[in-house]
Amino acid sequence: MERIVIEVADETAKKWQNVSPKIKSHLEKSFEKQIDEIVQQLKVIEFDNLLQSAGEEAARNGLTEETLQQLLNEE
Repeated sequence: MERIVIEVADETAKKWQNVSPKIKSHLEKSFEKQIDEIVQQLKVIEFDNLLQSAGEEAARNGLTEETLQQLLNEE
């Protein structure tokens, strides 16, 4: 396991010092899950942006839906 450091409000830090180990463990796991979900959402957004950019470039280069269907039907 690797340790990370995050900045929080002073009041939050004080509360953290008084939380039981069981609750700390639960919060740490919850935080890990939230990070995983956010990273996955960002990957989806980046992929969607890539697809949109590719579609826009294809359209600028003259690829239409009709041409695409013809190309796909040739194989």
